[in-house]
Amino acid sequence: MNGLFMTQTGFAPSDHENVPSYTVDDLMALPGFLQCLNFCNQQLLAIHRKMPREVRYVADLRRWVMTHGALALNFSHKINPDLPPLTATNLFREVEHTGIASPNTVTSYLKEIYARGYITLLSKADQRVRAYAMTEFSEKMFYLYLQISLQGLDLIDGAGRGDIASADPCILTHMHPIFARHMLNDPVYYAPPPSIAPLINTTIGISVLNEMTRAQKAMPLDADRVYVDLGSASAMAKHYGVSRGNVARLLSKVQNAGHYGQDDRGTWVSAQLLQDHYVLQALKMAHSASAFIEAQKLRTEEASRK
Repeated sequence: MNGLFMTQTGFAPSDHENVPSYTVDDLMALPGFLQCLNFCNQQLLAIHRKMPREVRYVADLRRWVMTHGALALNFSHKINPDLPPLTATNLFREVEHTGIASPNTVTSYLKEIYARGYITLLSKADQRVRAYAMTEFSEKMFYLYLQISLQGLDLIDGAGRGDIASADPCILTHMHPIFARHMLNDPVYYAPPPSIAPLINTTIGISVLNEMTRAQKAMPLDADRVYVDLGSASAMAKHYGVSRGNVARLLSKVQNAGHYGQDDRGTWVSAQLLQDHYVLQALKMAHSASAFIEAQKLRTEEASRK
């Protein structure tokens, strides 16, 4: 991971007009989209396998929404100290419209990640308000998350976003609040379709979804089913530090909904699940692409003022 966070202080603005943006439909129509998706899947699964405990605290949709809201506040305040810091009240304002977290949930979440060392108390003039900042470890983990998306996009068009961000990590500081707020204001993200909602709404589910969709074996004879390579519940449980029963119950729920199963040809997922997953991933990549362009512009403006 350290190789992604170079300590260079110089900044050479690049021509952001040559870095393309995309719509969801654009991305899904491109021949490199599946290569991009497979790359991102493999990278994120590898992180989960190496750090199951850390990933578990942000893996389900509710925590993921709160984490992105928290990081957006953290990085925005870091760029401009006049902007609101990360507090329970400010975080609830960021995510209230999604309807998936109450004020008490937000407060409990911040207390939990504070106890785990992912955030630290920020000195404030008003000692009655607990304001936080992300730790260096937390910031770097999400720099890495953004870098994976940028490298995936580069596989599609070779625009070199990953190299640009490695040379100037401050682009990622600017990029995250833009990306997070694009995502948090997109109902497709915070209200996922029924085929994948059971997976996205559980701690282990997103990684199981990535496992389900990372290796399509063959084009289906039946248009409703896509055959995939999928490890056993025991193997996935071992990889992600949970019980076999936890994974088995999740798979059973998806199976009962008709989106996963096994027959004499092997393990399959529904074409609907696969399509909905592709849409969600294309959404993330489209917002990553546009946020990167906006962040580059902000860094160019910063450089011109110095």
